[in-house]
Amino acid sequence: MIRVKLKAWTASFRFPTFQSGYQPTLPVPPPSTIQGILSAAKGEPVYLTELPYLGYVFKSEGIGIDLERIYALGKVETDIVRREFHYNAELYLYLPDEWEEVFRKPRYQLLMGRSSDIATVEEIRKVNLEEKEAVLGGTVVPVELGIPGIVHALVVEFDYTSTPRRARLVKPFIILPYPRTWAERKRQTAKVFYDPDLEIGVYLHRWSK
Repeated sequence: MIRVKLKAWTASFRFPTFQSGYQPTLPVPPPSTIQGILSAAKGEPVYLTELPYLGYVFKSEGIGIDLERIYALGKVETDIVRREFHYNAELYLYLPDEWEEVFRKPRYQLLMGRSSDIATVEEIRKVNLEEKEAVLGGTVVPVELGIPGIVHALVVEFDYTSTPRRARLVKPFIILPYPRTWAERKRQTAKVFYDPDLEIGVYLHRWSK
């Protein structure tokens, strides 16, 4: 297994229930954003349900609010909306070994959300994860894992064979922010894989089953 570390000055992940007005960001990227990053790196659509496993951990130094001018459809005047974004963001991807060459030379720009959230590959290394009780965070986990948290229906992957793209798989997830307090660390503990370098649990999704 390899771990790919991506870094970006900013990152933003659209809240699925907010369509207009104030634009909050999800605390962590949804699986569909990971699909977009893998597809950009490989240069062709990648479907997460075809991967044997996938894990990821996201963290940032905080959240800021940007002011953005928008043009409303059918109107001449502009408007201002407030949009949340993460700053100094890091994303760790846990993937099969064959993805190492893909991330050595990504085909297209890697984005942590919008087109302005450009990410770079900071490190690729082989890792060995051990299974144990560990603190999870900076990721999404299935509801069946039994960890309390915010539940959202998120797109796992889009079907890129049609225009416009359509959601191919949607599932409910518990969203787990990167743990920063004792209470979060206690609440977000489960028997999963553990990354001793980052001292964080890693949930490996296996949608191929």
